Amino acid sequence: MLSEVGLILIGLALVVSLYTVGATLFSIRSRDPRWAESGRNGVYAATGLLGVALLALLIAFLDDQFQIRYVALHSNRALPIYLKASAVWAGQEGSLLLWCFLQALFAAITVARPSNRSKPLVPWATVFLSLITSFFIAMTLFLSNPFTAQDPVPFDGQGMNPLLRHPGMIFHPPALYLGYVGLAVPFAFALAALITRRVEDWPVIVRRWTLGAWLFLGLGLLLGARWAYDVLGWGGYWGWDPVENAGLMPWITATALLHGSVIQEQRGKFKWWNVLLAVMSFVLVLFGTFTTRSGLIQSVHAFAQSPLGPYFLAAIAVSLTGSLVLAIVRRSELSSTEQLDGFLSREGMFLLTLILFSTLTVSVMIGSVLPTLTDALTSRRFEAGPEWFDMVTGPQLAGMLLVLGLCPVLGRAASVLNRLRSRGLPILLGAVLVPVIAVLAGFQGWASMIGFGLVGIAGGTAVAEYLRDLAARSRKDGAGPLRALLALFSRNRRRYGGYLVHIGVILMSLGIIGTRLHTVESEEVLSFGRPVEVEGYTLVYEDLERSATDEYIRTTATVSVYNEGTYVLSLRPWTDSYVSYEQTVATPALRSILREDLYLVLAGWSSDGASITLKVVVNPLASFLWLGGLIFMAGGAVAFWPAAPSRRMSALETRRRTLWAAVGTVVGVAVLVATGLSMWGPNPGAVVMPAARPLVGQEAPEFRLELLDGSSISLADLQGQVTVVNFWASWCQSCEEELPALQAIWEEYDDQGVMLVGVLYQDEIAAAQGAISQFGLTYPIGMDEEDRIATTYGITGIPETFVIDSQGVVNEVFIGPVSGPELAQALDNVLGR
Repeated sequence: MLSEVGLILIGLALVVSLYTVGATLFSIRSRDPRWAESGRNGVYAATGLLGVALLALLIAFLDDQFQIRYVALHSNRALPIYLKASAVWAGQEGSLLLWCFLQALFAAITVARPSNRSKPLVPWATVFLSLITSFFIAMTLFLSNPFTAQDPVPFDGQGMNPLLRHPGMIFHPPALYLGYVGLAVPFAFALAALITRRVEDWPVIVRRWTLGAWLFLGLGLLLGARWAYDVLGWGGYWGWDPVENAGLMPWITATALLHGSVIQEQRGKFKWWNVLLAVMSFVLVLFGTFTTRSGLIQSVHAFAQSPLGPYFLAAIAVSLTGSLVLAIVRRSELSSTEQLDGFLSREGMFLLTLILFSTLTVSVMIGSVLPTLTDALTSRRFEAGPEWFDMVTGPQLAGMLLVLGLCPVLGRAASVLNRLRSRGLPILLGAVLVPVIAVLAGFQGWASMIGFGLVGIAGGTAVAEYLRDLAARSRKDGAGPLRALLALFSRNRRRYGGYLVHIGVILMSLGIIGTRLHTVESEEVLSFGRPVEVEGYTLVYEDLERSATDEYIRTTATVSVYNEGTYVLSLRPWTDSYVSYEQTVATPALRSILREDLYLVLAGWSSDGASITLKVVVNPLASFLWLGGLIFMAGGAVAFWPAAPSRRMSALETRRRTLWAAVGTVVGVAVLVATGLSMWGPNPGAVVMPAARPLVGQEAPEFRLELLDGSSISLADLQGQVTVVNFWASWCQSCEEELPALQAIWEEYDDQGVMLVGVLYQDEIAAAQGAISQFGLTYPIGMDEEDRIATTYGITGIPETFVIDSQGVVNEVFIGPVSGPELAQALDNVLGR
């Protein structure tokens, strides 16, 4: 039933959307307001139809309606409700339906309450937005329909791709789609401005749309980066994958458009730039969709090959050619008679910024398609990997940091030197202090020093601008620092939100420098209890556990982490092997501090569990990526927020704006908190034990043990002797297997200055007495009441055995059963034989 309903709803939406195009065009030609009203109603109707269709698909997932092929491919009965809801956009068909709905919704918002300034452009913008909506609906209806039925109907579905079962991937696709769809609005208004010859202020009209799209794209990219960091297990957050680049390229051009629109608004310049950037942002959205949905590129998170490719390629050609022809026809409207004040002026820096953004976009595009082009044109495939991108884009990013540091202190060319003299000290301090701090923190290398210097220049400028304006506001209002800061943001949210964005970018640059230039990666084989040194960390393999569910088998390793001999925490990386998907997902465990991340991935293990293979990655300054990302998102949200109500507004308008500001504040804070939790939420792979197992070479913890014969013994009592401390229990099969060897060692070394002590762990006295009698144990044995000694020694499982020399220092540790020859060899070593 839902299958037929969904098809009908999407079909009706296509008819209505095409009708909207015709009605709006007729209203423009005839200037009949009735046709304009009919066109607006068509936009609302298409939005409603697509919204109901999306709701129907959600119901199909929640109700396990596997007669719909898309539901059966991406869900099953065991899937949690929240994952069933996110499965709506987990595949190509559902994500396109979501795209259609959002595209129609944004068109409806655009036409609902146009401002006086935007009203002349709205009719033509409606035409273009409805054409875009019609295109996506047609792609969904005829080529990628999520309501296609199947027969026979399976009892259960295949489930969701294991890689997508992460909070970042639940919110990552919708955030990207909101950004993609939002960029259609400035594109539509740019074309409408060209057609109507009103090119002066269209960037101002769509500034909030552009900023909103930029925000959502940035959020999507951040969540995608965190997903890659948490799920893919390759130790990184960005691999210059073509799918990642598909979202990055329009985000870069949208950033450029935001900068260019400032100069057009203030000085009436950069009109050509802004039109081209609006067009290219939308065309890059289509290009990214084409590459990820056509099978043109291969990626772990690209969609499967489909027939959509040629149609998106045609849409790209039509959009780009038509826009450029229209811009050329209207070139007289885009020209400006005023000249730049000079290269070192603020406008000159903005122009350089736009050039850098453009070249960066072209570089990313070339690297994304280079493998495909070399496949098609040559016999040798060239892969543009991270090293290629770092080499090509690194200098451009460095140039952006330099511009970021210089632009705020520049004005007209005549005042440049004066402004540099008055504001140059923070630049100089930043350029010196940040590299010096980096060197003291252990970072070296000329490339990173240049990067740290540029970060210092940009950071010094941003902080100085804030402090200067804060001091001026505080003097003017006679207010304290906090009130003055709130006054700054309330009076000019756009400017100071932009400063926050710049600070976020600067912090992210620190993370990029640390992780791209100073990351250390190695693969280590760890045996039970044998410490391994990696970059100042000591890793000790403690345990290996296996558990099974209906969908996967989980293997979890426990690794204790020491730093300079001091226990820090235990990390528990795991892998999930999905039988039905024939796929293994390795989930890393992280120890994250401000200076660096320790990143462990369980790469393999021996059949008997005696050893594991770990991928160990130390990522310096990785936390600055996520911190900076959150700050630039907060800055964008501040800049996006509407201005406070003015005194000239009516009481009703004031109340309405205040209410929406309050609602928006709650929603914005909730989104930022959710983003922060998704990037810094509790790491299930990190646990802190009450105490750590002492390492070889460390002093053994003191203990006093009450023996079963009523006496007691302490480690201090055994000073001067070699002591073997064995933790065991009668219920432990492997413990019983080693008891004969321990008794033999005791009998052999008793008169050689060696003491053997057995510590019963979570056992019953009667059961322990039975085992002692059965194996004829004669060495001292006592019960560890309330696990006090086991906790002190960091016991994670039994048996465990410690060999302590005559000075009370741990000489050897055996995790798991120890054989007689192994223990004898350890004792001979400590006895100097």
